[in-house]
Amino acid sequence: MIAWLRRRSLRRQLVIGVSAIVSAALIGIGAVAILSLRDEVVSLSNSQVANSLAAFKYSYAKSQRGELTGFPGQAPGTVIALLRDGTPVFGAVFSDGEPALAPAEALAALGEITWRTGNPMTVKLGTLGPYRVGSHDLGDGERLVSAVSLEEANRTLARNTIIVAALVVLALLATAAGTVVIVRYALKPLRRVAAIAGQVAALPLDAAEYRITARVSDRDTDSGTEVGIVGHTLNQMLDNVDSALTKMADSDRRIREFLTDASHELRTPLAAILGYAELTRQESELLPPMTEYALARIEAEAHRMSNLVGDLLLLSRLDEGQDLEVDDVDVCDLVADAVNDVAVTAPDHRFIADLPDHPVWVRGDQVRLQQLVANLLSNARMHTPEGVTVTTSVASAADPADPMVELTISDDGPGIPEAILPNLFGRFVRADKARSREMGSSGLGLAIVASIVDAHGGTVTVASRPGHTAFTVRLPAVSGIPVG
Repeated sequence: MIAWLRRRSLRRQLVIGVSAIVSAALIGIGAVAILSLRDEVVSLSNSQVANSLAAFKYSYAKSQRGELTGFPGQAPGTVIALLRDGTPVFGAVFSDGEPALAPAEALAALGEITWRTGNPMTVKLGTLGPYRVGSHDLGDGERLVSAVSLEEANRTLARNTIIVAALVVLALLATAAGTVVIVRYALKPLRRVAAIAGQVAALPLDAAEYRITARVSDRDTDSGTEVGIVGHTLNQMLDNVDSALTKMADSDRRIREFLTDASHELRTPLAAILGYAELTRQESELLPPMTEYALARIEAEAHRMSNLVGDLLLLSRLDEGQDLEVDDVDVCDLVADAVNDVAVTAPDHRFIADLPDHPVWVRGDQVRLQQLVANLLSNARMHTPEGVTVTTSVASAADPADPMVELTISDDGPGIPEAILPNLFGRFVRADKARSREMGSSGLGLAIVASIVDAHGGTVTVASRPGHTAFTVRLPAVSGIPVG
């Protein structure tokens, strides 16, 4: 029960809790009232039995003196009887003050009673119904019996019980309704505080703007109330988080500026290094073998450094949200060219283009999209062994409300380690660092893919297991142009 209640809302908990306490109190009061009424009814019936028995004793004494003229003092419905040795020898039932012979079944019920004392007891006298019965022992085996009907008393008790139960139910309903209204009013500030928390939780903190401007209003920050304490504490936390995010945004901006500036500045000296290395190697017949080898390594590392600088510069521009040169691009033509290019440079792999017979159009930057496909194909080439088949397919989503183009690059290689998958599109992430360096990978290829896809309003996902790895890029299709 407690576990079930904990799963309810605070408002429901309060309503249920208050209603349960009030219900227990009202039910207890009602039960006490009914029991008190019952005791009162029994006490009144006992008094009536005593009065009837006293009147019967008086009348019986007069009959012993030969003066019996009737049985005065008996209420309608009362039964009197004379028992000798436990056997009824006389019995009468009164109706409108006039006696009549008591039914035989009533007398038989009186004869079956074991009389230990004269204290009243409740007995059913056949068809006459329940009676409160008392007796007086005359001695010599004679006993006077008086019985007062409980029919009217039971009706009164039942009627009053229904009244009490109805009052209890009405009181419970009124309490529940009042509790709902009061709790709803009392929890309004908490709902306002929760709304602010929900508003902050929905903020895209990964966007360029990190500021959190939402705050709990002053009326909900009163330190004299529990909700006010929560609101005040939440505002303090939001201030701290906003300050930290502002500093982080500023630091991120400075890092991007540094990377952009450094990339720009490094391109010139790297170009000079490459130029001088190439110029010097033109006279390779005059150079010692060790010198020629060193120049070749300088040239190769300078090329790798230039590629790294170019990737960093591209990522920096994408992060800054620089405008794309947008145009209608046929994805099929783009993929066909990219697959042909990589097939020439990687003859040890089998590259397949599974393309539809019709154009599939997207709206985007052709150069960036070419780089996206080239990076994915290059990634498959570098991280799979010889003989692996790499298949590139293009398909169109059938949903007219949200037309999308799906570009899938899959291979039957060994798969990607599971530990790397969550951070695969991060920067400088390499599955096989030694092989990546050997192949000239900077660890930025998939990060560039993710940035290009994001800039085009699409998504990129990866699914991998031994024997099958698939990268799926979804891009918005060109509106108004059939996609197949």
